[in-house]
Amino acid sequence: MGVSESIRQQRRELLEMSMQQARNFSAVKREIQQDPPPIQIQTPKEELKMGLPHLVIVGADKGGVGKTVVARTVLDYFKAQGVEARAIDTQMPEGNLKRFHPDVTEVIDLSSSDGQIKVFDALPSSPVTVIDIQAGLLTPTLTLLGEIGLLAMVEDGKMNVTVMHVVGSTVQSLSEIEGAAKILTGSRHFIVKNHTNDAAFFAGLNVSTDALKIGTALIDIPKLDERATEYVEAAATSFANYAKTGDSFTMRGKVGFWEKGVFAQYDAAKLHIV
Repeated sequence: MGVSESIRQQRRELLEMSMQQARNFSAVKREIQQDPPPIQIQTPKEELKMGLPHLVIVGADKGGVGKTVVARTVLDYFKAQGVEARAIDTQMPEGNLKRFHPDVTEVIDLSSSDGQIKVFDALPSSPVTVIDIQAGLLTPTLTLLGEIGLLAMVEDGKMNVTVMHVVGSTVQSLSEIEGAAKILTGSRHFIVKNHTNDAAFFAGLNVSTDALKIGTALIDIPKLDERATEYVEAAATSFANYAKTGDSFTMRGKVGFWEKGVFAQYDAAKLHIV
């Protein structure tokens, strides 16, 4: 993933040029359609610049923490806000995210240079890009963002990046947080506790106190009823769509109530930008 300084500078300049063209087009489109002015949104520690491409990375180096479930709720959340987000599934060869959101998801090998070009060169084409990172690829991907100049663009106010770092109830998972935070200077770093089971995430134990305070915000996703999870899995559709059209009245209610709670967590963290 390493690149020379001259190539890194060229990529950064090209990406900045593409983003400027995209912003100019968006400004003209808003003027023609007479859209209402965007609402200024601020995070607890960082401020998002309105009207910039927003890259949302959902990942962890540790596997089995429910990254794809989080990515699915993030896509539902942005759609509920009226934003059609582009989604990247990095689980090769057939990603799980694409099975639930086939209309907006593309499966791409992010470990290859060709895959990286497809994802990062196209950031200006969509207001929001959500990447579901394959287990073990989070740190290499964040390192890549630094190498190609994308994180520097965040610090320069030319790009928005939010990393949703999904952690499990293991010391190994918690130990990832500090390393990621060192790379993500200037970017939002959300720590996400996804309750896929009844784990307590070391509640009351000192082992997790400092780690969970490192991020910009802490998001606590409640556990979804196991039977409801199975119904959505069998339907192979989004949580939001199942809550509206699912084949069980009871399960529709459970899924809808659960995702409403998830959205409340995202609202509190101010995940959404216009």
